[in-house]
Amino acid sequence: MHIETLGRYQLVLSAMQSIQNGGWTAYAAVRTLTTQATEDADVLPYQRIESETLYASEAAAIESARSAALQAIASGARATPAGAM
Repeated sequence: MHIETLGRYQLVLSAMQSIQNGGWTAYAAVRTLTTQATEDADVLPYQRIESETLYASEAAAIESARSAALQAIASGARATPAGAM
């Protein structure tokens, strides 16, 4: 699991390897670091990114997770359904 800070956002990026075929899946979450009690802290809840995609390496999966997290920040996404990215 990789945790990165980008301004007021915390990116949580991870990859899991499939036992069946050795491919890697990407997961990401984005949270705000400075939230008020009335604010939702999750910009992107922890979820699998591109549910049908397997990556050749852990690094490639992490990079895809990072791209999805940055896209969520740029679009101001809130509670994107799993697999929608």
